[in-house]
Amino acid sequence: MFGIRCRALIAVRTVSSPVSLSRFTKSIPSTPLRPTISQPSLTQTAFAAPIQSQTRAFSASACLAGKRATYNPSRRVQKRRHGFLARIRSRGGRKIIMRRRAKGRKNLSW
Repeated sequence: MFGIRCRALIAVRTVSSPVSLSRFTKSIPSTPLRPTISQPSLTQTAFAAPIQSQTRAFSASACLAGKRATYNPSRRVQKRRHGFLARIRSRGGRKIIMRRRAKGRKNLSW
């Protein structure tokens, strides 16, 4: 008999207790923090502008074409990018030449 009475008390206390309800209602503000923009009716938007899901951004439509074969090796391009004259033109390239010369490399660049 004591077990049934205890369960009834717990059920009543959890459902109708003002303390437990006030804990949740105070944390939710009654007015929104940011102003909301009301949604226009469906008939106004259907004719005014296209639906956002039907249009794609430029970057999203670029990935539909698939991968392209862009790797086309050539010695001319390799020499233009990594050759001695390219190294001499830039500051970082000159540092590479100096490091390789100090290390005693036979080939300073490509």
